[in-house]
Amino acid sequence: MFVATINRTPLSWLFAIVGAEYILRWLPRGTHRWRMFRKPAEIRALLAGGGLVVNDITGVAVNPFARTMRLTWLTQVNYMMFCTRG
Repeated sequence: MFVATINRTPLSWLFAIVGAEYILRWLPRGTHRWRMFRKPAEIRALLAGGGLVVNDITGVAVNPFARTMRLTWLTQVNYMMFCTRG
């Protein structure tokens, strides 16, 4: 299973909400609810409850000027997890 989501950190609030909704206007204002974002440990616990183990986690960096994404070790804003049955 793959999971891709937004972390709940001050940086995610700045980039995902302020940046994407208010500055760049990529999304309508109010699209994201920061309190509903999940930290990796929270997702890991939910997955473990369903018998899944996180095999890998990686960050996703967005370049708004080039409109590109790349993988990174930084998970403070966007991240993805790869999971298998434990």
